Amino acid sequence: MPKILVIDDEVAMRMLLIAALEDNGYDVVDSGSGSSGIALAQAEKPDLVLCDVGLRDTSGYEVLRALRGNPETGNIPFVLMTGLADLQGMREGMRLGADDYMPKPFDIPEMLALVAARLRKAEQLRREAEDKAKILRSHISMMLPQELLSPLNGIIGLADILRDDADRLQPTEAADIGRDIQTSGERLHRLIRNFLIYSQLELLNIEPERLEAMCSATPAQFGKVVREVAERIAEVHKRRADLVLEAVNGDVAISEQNLTKLGEELIDNAFRFSEPGTPVEVRSKITDGKVWLTISDEGSGISTEIVERLRAPDKFERLFGDTKTQGLGLAIAVRLAEVHKGRAVIQSQAGTGTSILVELPLAKVPADVAATPGPSSGECGAPRAIGEL
Repeated sequence: MPKILVIDDEVAMRMLLIAALEDNGYDVVDSGSGSSGIALAQAEKPDLVLCDVGLRDTSGYEVLRALRGNPETGNIPFVLMTGLADLQGMREGMRLGADDYMPKPFDIPEMLALVAARLRKAEQLRREAEDKAKILRSHISMMLPQELLSPLNGIIGLADILRDDADRLQPTEAADIGRDIQTSGERLHRLIRNFLIYSQLELLNIEPERLEAMCSATPAQFGKVVREVAERIAEVHKRRADLVLEAVNGDVAISEQNLTKLGEELIDNAFRFSEPGTPVEVRSKITDGKVWLTISDEGSGISTEIVERLRAPDKFERLFGDTKTQGLGLAIAVRLAEVHKGRAVIQSQAGTGTSILVELPLAKVPADVAATPGPSSGECGAPRAIGEL
């Protein structure tokens, strides 16, 4: 039986709501003040709150703010009730996270229909969240052990050689083994980090409040970040001469850490799957309030199967085939672009190279500093980095 919390200091109205709700099978708890209503919500964890705006001791907005600010009550559906035809007040309620707004006077059938609709929506979201969590747990449990075993076996095997044959190894041989252990360790570290990042990105689908909270970090300087990432990765692959780099300047609505991760995965992929002596082109331009980044190579390409499965995250466990780390890195880059109100489009065929187009919104310019005209766009000012989630 769903539990409804009614907060209203007008006794007659509160009693009317209680009677109507109980007659229709709801369990009702009630409060005549905002402060006690907040405490009751925290204690009872109702399935829905009906709260009057004009409470004597505080406002319904303050009750809403308090509940939304508490992780234990932050997701409870909340409906504001008021007798004031106040458009600005409605906007304030919605800004604070109200799920609906019910003007007084209202018909009882209308109120009951609204309550039923909000409860159905909350139940639907809960089921979607549970299904998504189950899928994510399945993905991780199926893929993580297998992916970790390869570099881990390498580390253990090389360590065994050092332990058993230390007295017979030449210094150069021991140094080579040490470098191989370091390489396997770095691969293992990257795999674990990528799985954690992918998990966090997927969980954002079922935690909209966390996604919304991301829109507050400092925008990234696109040109600076892309230049640094591209040049660093080219040096790692000892292919600085193969890099063709054109990075425009502009602040984009994504944190520096997340832009770095996106660039690392795509640019490293281009170098890893193309031959030395062939170009890796990293080009960008600004138009229509967006930055357009293109990363192209003439390498082995990405199979049509992987490209298609990148568009179907429910097939995660079968996404990667024989190139799992490639698929995971691409999946992270695509998802990062989407989370930050952009997109990534992959054009590739096995054996013919790859071209990836990334679109990201420019950061919004505050009105008081927007002295000169220029393109700006994006729904999200600047999302927090994944590591800050």
